[in-house]
Parts: sequence; structure tokens; C-alpha cells
Amino acid sequence: MSYLDQPRLNFSGMFQADVSTINNDVTNYDNATFTPEKQKLSKDSWNPEGTGNFRLIDCQITGGVLDGKLLSSAQDDPAIGMLLENARERVYGKLVDLDPQQQMVSAIWGMQLRLSDGAGANLFVGDYEPAAFINLWKRQQHESAFHDQTLAAIYQSVLSQVAWKCDHGSPLLAALHAASEQGWLSINMNLYGYGRDPSIPRYTLGYVAGSIGPWRQGSPKHFVPGRQMIPAFSNVMTPAHGVSFFTCLVQEQRRRISADFGNCLPIEGADGGFQNLGRLLLAVDRGNPDGPLDTVSAASVAILGEVGYQNGNARAQQDWYARTAGIEDFDYSQLDPWIAQNIGSRPLLLLTPVAGSGEVPSSYQVLVQESFGGLYARADSIVYRLNPDETVAAEMYATRYGQPLATTLVFGTQLGLMPSSQPPTINTGKLDYPEQLNTDAGGRAQLRIHAPAAGPGNPRGYIDGQLYGIGWQMPAQPKDSPQNIWNFISLLAYDRVATPAVPAWYPDIQPILQQYANLYPIMSRHLIDLADYDSVVAHVRILDLAFSLPQSDPNHMPVTRDLSDAKRAMILRWLRQPGTDGKPLKGKAAAPRTAPPNEAEARPVLALDPLQTAGKTAVFMAYQAYQARQGGKP
Repeated sequence: MSYLDQPRLNFSGMFQADVSTINNDVTNYDNATFTPEKQKLSKDSWNPEGTGNFRLIDCQITGGVLDGKLLSSAQDDPAIGMLLENARERVYGKLVDLDPQQQMVSAIWGMQLRLSDGAGANLFVGDYEPAAFINLWKRQQHESAFHDQTLAAIYQSVLSQVAWKCDHGSPLLAALHAASEQGWLSINMNLYGYGRDPSIPRYTLGYVAGSIGPWRQGSPKHFVPGRQMIPAFSNVMTPAHGVSFFTCLVQEQRRRISADFGNCLPIEGADGGFQNLGRLLLAVDRGNPDGPLDTVSAASVAILGEVGYQNGNARAQQDWYARTAGIEDFDYSQLDPWIAQNIGSRPLLLLTPVAGSGEVPSSYQVLVQESFGGLYARADSIVYRLNPDETVAAEMYATRYGQPLATTLVFGTQLGLMPSSQPPTINTGKLDYPEQLNTDAGGRAQLRIHAPAAGPGNPRGYIDGQLYGIGWQMPAQPKDSPQNIWNFISLLAYDRVATPAVPAWYPDIQPILQQYANLYPIMSRHLIDLADYDSVVAHVRILDLAFSLPQSDPNHMPVTRDLSDAKRAMILRWLRQPGTDGKPLKGKAAAPRTAPPNEAEARPVLALDPLQTAGKTAVFMAYQAYQARQGGKP
């Protein structure tokens, strides 16, 4: 079960992502060439003192669905109007990139959410399991302020270890609790309208709309194994017909389909006003095409219903989005019986009437169609960090028209939008994993990925480890099937390091902490100067605690979760082994390195605006330039 099932809460409000921006440029990781000038607000870095905090702001329950009925006010159910808030007794979650050369899977760590009645009572409290965003695309069509982030994405995860308060008087919450195994919940968040201009009130803030539904053991945590709508793209961030990826959940016994339009419809500006795409209708194709469709006749499709995004004026359209989070539920129990008989074996289509085809359209343009053959495969978690000689197990799922499928998955290298053309070079080498796997009758397989004991060998010089991307294909899928470009696994494999039994500051610890001091000056300026021995040893106890905490803890150090187990153990060993003066050993300073290892590699020349010289925008512009050189091939 997932947030697309019922009962369901919908929420909307704002979020803050106070990310640091110095770490967006991989060359800033080189201690030998780093200068303090890079820590200033500049065209290269729009938030150099970012804390990494991620939090929800002014989020309210703005709608719900129970027994097929849309709930819109506290009169409908007392849960409507309650607050979805951050933890009250611990710090905010953290937003973390996997690596400066893979910023397209930023993940939220250590976040706790609670539903509050606004008078001090928590109706439930749960831990948000770390998850990376996916389905990034250029949703916002125009900048509402200078340097707006026009890309949007979704986060889907679960709230685990949920503690419920049961005397709330809400039938919606009672039903949600009863439907959720162990009380765990599925949550989806659509993020958009993020402001990066330091001169505007929306600086580091954006908008969020999302849903919370039931979750049960055995279900994926980070995607819905439903019907996957895959658009063709005119370029890497722009779908050919304006509508991006979305998922539908068909419940054949209930004659109901729930379609999530929360992240797939374009908006004009940051506030979320929809771009007018005309009437949008969800339909079932009466045929079974295995290739792309351009237009279809009215006789060749069965209409399920119309998407309500355009009803009323602009305010009414925003109210629709807030109440539903963009999820439209279609009841086809009273429609053409052919639908109930065939929806499990025919593709879904998103249509708009062809101009001039009449008041009762005789033909439709196909904006998005379901994956060819209804075939789809995905890893539940798409981001991993690997220490030398460590193995992770990625849960793989294969479906056909949303049903589990026993099939073969073939695996290979897939780097997605990792900027391999920028120094240091990403040389993927090889991790150990099978070339192919067979899914079982439940459509599941476990992809075991092993990092060599020798590690990748520090191929990038001044930055730890190496990046890898693993993609997959289903041989049963027709050739040239449109793919979701974000549907692959990203891995960071750490270097193998020989750590001394008795480490000292200068040769062993300072090079590591100096890098963090360079990249994240907020801590060094206001709490502990990580580049200074005296400052560090004055805070031994608090650093020992922070470096000992699990990665899931919001106070874990480093915030970026990019330190290998071996290096973290060495730091803890150093903190806990005082010398004769009672302080951790200082040692002797090593001769500084003067030149970066990949100095000769040239950066691509891009037509970037000021403040776009690093980060996600620069990455996808670099990818577009690469595609242009390759004649449009990925």
C-alpha cells in the first residue's frame, strides 16, 4: 500500500532547504587550491553559509479522502486544518547530496514529522526514512524572481516507528491508522518554487504539496508499483508535450483508479499557478500499441475522466491542488463495462482534444502514454554508499500493467546526469554485481552489489571514492521504449585507506577536517573551527558524540554523510587517544601539495547565467551540451 491508496491525507505549505553551495563545485574539495574567497556570497555560491537543514513550514492538512469521498474542511473531518510539523524535541532533518558530481539524488536524512492539532497534542509522530528525490524536471516555466530554481521533483518515503494518539475524534485518522501495518505511513512530497535569490523573502524556501497514506510490510517504500506514465522528452528536462512522469494506481476490485498529477503538470511561476494545457483526460487505449502514439480517435479510447486542474479561476485551481495534492481519483464502476474488463491489460493514456475536432472531440492528442507493454522495473532505493569489501542489496521490482511480473532484468553502467565531462573524471571501473537477474512470481529480485576490498583506488585525487551508476533493462520491453532517465542506482564507493593505530592531527585528521571547514564555513565561524587544532580539541566530547551517531541521526557528523567508516573510526580513535598533555596527538605538519591532480582537464564552456556556475542547473546544462555533441543521443 502507499500514499495513492485510501484513506489519504493531503497537505500543503512551504519547505526550507538551507543547503550549502560551496560544495557544489568539485574543485572546491581540493585543499591545496582552496581560497577563502570561495566562502563569500558570489556568483559561484548563492548560500555559502548553508546549514543543510531541511524543514517544513506552515504545512497544514488541506484535504483528505475516505471511502472515496474528498474531505475539504474540518466539518468534513477534524484532521483537516491540523498541522504537519517538524520534530519538537530534536533538530531539523538534513538535505544531503551523494557527491558534488552526483547532485541529482539529494536525500533527506534525520527528519521527524508529527501531526499536531495546534494546541500541543501530537496525533502521530514518525521518522522519515532517508530518501532521494526523483523525477526532476523543469516544471516552473518562468522565473518569479532572479535565479529561481525552476526544477521540481518528488520525495517518496515512509514514516517509520510511528507513535499514534488515538483519542482524536477523526474518522479519517482512525481509518488511516487501521489500514497501516504497525502504524507506518507512506508519504509523498512534491517540491517546487524554490528561491535562490538572497534578496527575496523566499530565499532558501519553496512550496510543498503532498499526501500521506497507509503502508504495509513488503510494499516498496520509495515508489508505487502501479501504472507508470512515461513521456517523451524534447530535451533532458522538458517533456515534449508539457507533462512529465506520473503514476496511476488501478484498484480493479473497487473499479477505481488514482492518478498522481502532483509533480507532472507545468506551472507558470513559483506560486504554483498551472500552465493552461487545455482539457486533460485520462483514458484506456482499446488497442495494445507497442510504439509511440501521436493522436488517437475517440472510438479507439475509453475515457476515464477529466483532470480537475483547470476548474474555476486561478484561486480555485490552487485550492484544487491544495485539497488533492494533484491526486485525481476516478470511479469507473458506472462507465463502459469494457473498461473493467480490459483495464488490466491495456495501456493508459493522458489525452487532450485535438483543436477543431468538435465540441464532442472526434480525436485526441496523446500527451503521455503508459510504458510500452505496461512493463516497468525499478529499484526501491536508488542511492547507496559503499565501504571497501561491503555489500548492499537493492530490492528490485518488475511489473506489467502494475502487476508483479516474473521476468529477466539485465544490468549495465548508467551514469545519468553525472558530469563525467568535468574534472575529476568519473571512471566507473567495475563493481561486482550480476549481469542479469530473474524476478520471482512476486516480481521481486535482490541485486547484491559488492565493492572490491581494494576500493576504487582514489581515482579522483582530492575527493574520496568513486561514483558508479547501475541501470537496467527488461529484454521483454520493446526497443526504443521511452525511459525515465532518473531510474537507475547511484553509488559512492569509498577509498580504502590504511589508517594508523595512533593517528595524529597534522598527518591524518587535519586534511579531512580542513576540507569540511572549507566547504561548510557556518560551523567553523560560529561553533568549532574544524581547521584549527586548538578549536577542535576544545570540543572533543561533543565531536566524539557527533561522529559516533548513526547516519540516520540529524546530529550525525559529517552532515554530508560522505565520510567512510574507516576515516570516521580514525577520527574517533584520535579523539579518544590523548597524549601526555591530555590532548589528542598533534604530530608534524606535512608539506602542502601545490597542484591538483586533474589540473590539465578542461571544463566545458557553457553559456551559464551568473549564479549558475555550479549545482543542478549547471549539471543539466552540461548534459544538454554533451547531448548536442552526441547528436541528441543520451
